[in-house]
Amino acid sequence: MSRVIRRAAKVLLVISGIVVICLTVLAFVSKYKEMFSQHTQMTDVRRTRERMLFQFTASADMIAFPVAVNEEAAALAVINRMTGHRMLVSSGRDVLGFPQFSTDGKRILIIKENQTSGDNQLLSCTIDDWKCRILTQSPTLIRWPVEVRNDIVLYAHETRDGRRRYYDFDLVELYSRPFKLSSFELYNVVGATTFDHKIMFATSGSVARNNLLFPSTAPLARASSEIFTLDVDWSENRLIVPSRQLESLYVIDGFSTLPTVSADGTKVAFLNRRLIAGLERYNLVIATINGEIQRYIEASTKGFSRPAFVGHSVLANQLFDDRYETTLIDQDNSARQIAMFDVEQSALEVMERVEIRIVE
Repeated sequence: MSRVIRRAAKVLLVISGIVVICLTVLAFVSKYKEMFSQHTQMTDVRRTRERMLFQFTASADMIAFPVAVNEEAAALAVINRMTGHRMLVSSGRDVLGFPQFSTDGKRILIIKENQTSGDNQLLSCTIDDWKCRILTQSPTLIRWPVEVRNDIVLYAHETRDGRRRYYDFDLVELYSRPFKLSSFELYNVVGATTFDHKIMFATSGSVARNNLLFPSTAPLARASSEIFTLDVDWSENRLIVPSRQLESLYVIDGFSTLPTVSADGTKVAFLNRRLIAGLERYNLVIATINGEIQRYIEASTKGFSRPAFVGHSVLANQLFDDRYETTLIDQDNSARQIAMFDVEQSALEVMERVEIRIVE
């Protein structure tokens, strides 16, 4: 009898050992899945931040740029350059992007994108109270808005025609329907800026079958550019399209894109992609409007944001693992860091947040 009891005890001991091992394995697997999920979310957020890095704007007092706060939403980081005050401006679970300050710095244009429906709204918001008015909305993408005159905004608008997708320029004025300014059927629009009755923008070309205006770009060539300019008659809201093919501007070693122009139309800043030490980087270039290079600044990360002019000074962002850093290049072409924005989750959780309010 005692022998049977001993055997039973041994069996129970073995079974209990197996159970402990199984529970340990399950706990490890559960912990691994949790860690993997967190890593995946962090990776997704990082990729979103890298994708949105090019979006950046500045005024005399403020800088603003989108920051992915989780895998679903992106808020605007707003920094007062004079006081150092920082805040996040958000709209629930929506993505806020493509910010652009007005000339006087009192308003900011924002694209609000609903991740569930895919709808896009172009907003004009006042900085002092973050009240926003809807200028236009669309089920397709709206990109790169810029204020031409008070409450008259130029932007790139996506059209979907079956499998074909392309962009053109629209104009919208408050309380008016959008006006189609072009019929170019562009592959993309990467940045748009206005000056001296001109539009400067970057595009890879046109998908239109009868396109004769836009040349085919060669981004892998030793020296190439996708930057173009067109004249505009704003009194008639009409593009002046030349009879000849457009020429790419600022063709230097590398690939030039994402231009912006100073308010007086005398200087331009753009990004130039080059292969350095086996790594592609988007470097910052400052030049006269005629193309004389005044400063070439190599990025210490994957690249700079689209630059912004404040007077003749140029500002741009870089994204590091745990922060954004803003660089300012003065009129004498000296560069210095003027702002830092911490994107560690612990820092974002305690940062002041403001929700935008849509008004009629």
